[in-house]
Amino acid sequence: MVTVTLACIAPAAATGPFFDPTLPLHASAADTGEHGVVARGLLVRAGEREWVVFDQDLLRPVLWFRSPAGRPPLSLALMAQASWDEPTRKAGAKLPVPAEKGRGLAPALPGVGAGSAAVLEDPRPFFGSDPGRGGLEESGRRFLGYHLAGETAVLSYECAGVRVREWYETNRGRLSRHLAADAGEELVFLVAAGDFTVNAGREAVSPELRVVSNHAGLKLEAAGGHLIARLAASRGERRVSLGYGEGASPPRTPEVPSAFPARWKQPVETRFREGEKSGPGWALDRLPLPEDNPWKRRVRPADVVFLSPERAAVVTFEGDVWRIDLAGQRARWTRFAGGLCEPLSIEQVKGVIQVFTRNGIVRLHDLNGDGEADFYENHSSLIRQTAGTRGYPLDMEVDEEGRTWCSVGGIVTDDRGLTNRASENPHVGAILEISPDGGEIRIVGSRTREPFFGRDPVTERIVMTEQQGHWVPSSGSFPVVAGANFGYGVQDGAAVAQPAVWIPHDQDTSSASPLWLRGTAFKAWEGGLLQLSYGTGRLFLIRHGEGWPAKEGAVIPLEIETGMPVLHAQTHPADGSIWLAGFRIYDSRAPELEALARLRATGEPLAPPVDARVVKEGVIVSFGAELDPASVSPESVQAREWQYRRSSSYGSPRFRRDGQQGVDAVATGGVFLSKDGRSVFVHIPNLKPAMQLELSHRFRLKGQREKAEFRPVFFTVAAPPAAEWAALGFEPPRLDASIAGLRDTLIRDSEPTAELGGELAVRYGCTACHSIDGKQEGHSGPTWKGLHGSLRRFTDGTSRRADDAYLLEAMLEPDKTIVEGYTVGMASYAGVLNDAELRSIILYIRALK
Repeated sequence: MVTVTLACIAPAAATGPFFDPTLPLHASAADTGEHGVVARGLLVRAGEREWVVFDQDLLRPVLWFRSPAGRPPLSLALMAQASWDEPTRKAGAKLPVPAEKGRGLAPALPGVGAGSAAVLEDPRPFFGSDPGRGGLEESGRRFLGYHLAGETAVLSYECAGVRVREWYETNRGRLSRHLAADAGEELVFLVAAGDFTVNAGREAVSPELRVVSNHAGLKLEAAGGHLIARLAASRGERRVSLGYGEGASPPRTPEVPSAFPARWKQPVETRFREGEKSGPGWALDRLPLPEDNPWKRRVRPADVVFLSPERAAVVTFEGDVWRIDLAGQRARWTRFAGGLCEPLSIEQVKGVIQVFTRNGIVRLHDLNGDGEADFYENHSSLIRQTAGTRGYPLDMEVDEEGRTWCSVGGIVTDDRGLTNRASENPHVGAILEISPDGGEIRIVGSRTREPFFGRDPVTERIVMTEQQGHWVPSSGSFPVVAGANFGYGVQDGAAVAQPAVWIPHDQDTSSASPLWLRGTAFKAWEGGLLQLSYGTGRLFLIRHGEGWPAKEGAVIPLEIETGMPVLHAQTHPADGSIWLAGFRIYDSRAPELEALARLRATGEPLAPPVDARVVKEGVIVSFGAELDPASVSPESVQAREWQYRRSSSYGSPRFRRDGQQGVDAVATGGVFLSKDGRSVFVHIPNLKPAMQLELSHRFRLKGQREKAEFRPVFFTVAAPPAAEWAALGFEPPRLDASIAGLRDTLIRDSEPTAELGGELAVRYGCTACHSIDGKQEGHSGPTWKGLHGSLRRFTDGTSRRADDAYLLEAMLEPDKTIVEGYTVGMASYAGVLNDAELRSIILYIRALK
């Protein structure tokens, strides 16, 4: 009899509409059909249920439409929108579309220029079939940002050094497009496409649209199948309007709206729950989120930044920024900004909050000091943003000079879904550096799949984490040097940058942003990297080897199960605690949907190692306190190794040295304790380069109770230096290769059972992608409930019963047959699981009736 435990997700609190009615503008990509795909779109309110889609890149109003009552203005198709009501629902490859067809305005060409030729030709480069092409900065035109002035959003952009502000209002079926241009030379605006008849330069009519100008200085003109408007040069400000639709000419252009009333005055208070999780030397405190807020906003923290020791700011995936005032165990949350498009990272530049979004890097300014952002500055949109739904703005860091480093997801989507090829857009899948003024951009590293990174404030070194997937055999920690190519979609891997250390899939199924450990309360970790796992909720300590870029290193599991789908970490500037933020949509086995937590040092020694390194003669593992000498013996260690293979397939099996799938046992010899009793050297005769070396040990600190299980440390071995024994704190050991032996209990077959299969399904993250309760939401693979014996239909049109042979094939060759409705997203477990383990998982699946 097999007992099956079903994973439960607590129902989300009632939420309001995704498009927040308190805001007159929301950033979102949009597919407007014949009027073009807008990769960086702004949904601007023009009246009661009246909207204009504005293209931030091309500086053009694209579409004017009315949304039906009770329906969102854009379909909920991007990731944040799709998961608004169902928090673990994954978006597909389609972009949001307007609720109604509406009236097309300016076509997919530049919306403003210094002459008619400048608006009738798109100067931007093409990147294959991807319609996301970036902005017009290279031709002297750029989007500056927008003001939220009460119920009106005022857009600001620049052309030929002249600032233009634009806003909208509707009345009785007419749209008024108001323009305020600073003093300067003539500007030309692209108004619409079509066969227009123009009357006296003040009225233009086509079969689809009527347009009027309210000022003699704004003359309409037909040009090459388009309607343009010439704004005459002037020594003073020019305020004019265009009217679209039926009715009289638009009224006198009003003053530029400037009222900035506070929208979200009411704060929400929560209190820390201390010590929700703890272990030797650490405690994890949970800070409850302001879920019960007056605006019914979901609060899914993506990242946190400290503005001072008493104040933090959190950005949520829904596009809100909350400020947190800290006082003891209390936290007072106030909403600071909203309407941003899928931000995943937040920083501060001299007290100004900076957020990385799909619409570029946005700086948030509180102009009137009421505690809320009034001006959303486009600090830089030089990134050639893809229109693909997986081009996430993943990570961002800023230095004291205001330089910004950021990364963009490299997975390409088309109308059908994911592909396993690299984008032709050089900024997709890249780590980028942007100058302090936002005017220059440089590619630091390229051809990555899902690049999160961390920059060391001391050495200025950058380290990237990658996730297992197509072209990425396993997760890893990669040194980043200028010009590095990390191989996503690359056929020839000869020039591909390698990681300092690979991370086994069962330990970290999906890596997140690493934190350089500088000035934290965990002194023994100083100078290392805290590796965060979105996929498992675990934390790891990574030590890169000598030199830069490091060619080898170590991964130390810290035995901290946060329960969170962790994405980012920040160090508190005063007490050195480490704050963790993250949320889950799909494919994470962490039980929490969203969380913000604080990791504290309690003063006790940490049980896991605090350092590990490879030397020519073997490996050294170091602890933060003295070890029990009785636990340091050759019988306390065992080792195995395996290799990976980079290919277009998803992930990689494990390979032995002879090229067969599987792992090799590694002989270990003498085990030696350092002079201070805190480090152990394990002799490995004839140590060879290995992509993954697993050393499992049963060392324990003095006073720690004996543990029967082996605990792993993982290494990547390249060309380690010879040990300098005195510098490492050891008496020179007498090394005898003849006493080395294989202790291979880790790779021996055991008796297959369904219970073992259930344990393996959790350990290897199977249940993150495959539910065991029949649910599909939040999982990228088919459910296991009722799978055995069912008829499976495949994308190639064939079908087959899911018997034992099929399940075994699916684990060993997952890309051989793909179930309808899914894409390849699973690595082969060939060489990862032995025969008994494979049979155990099959028995477990058979029990899930």
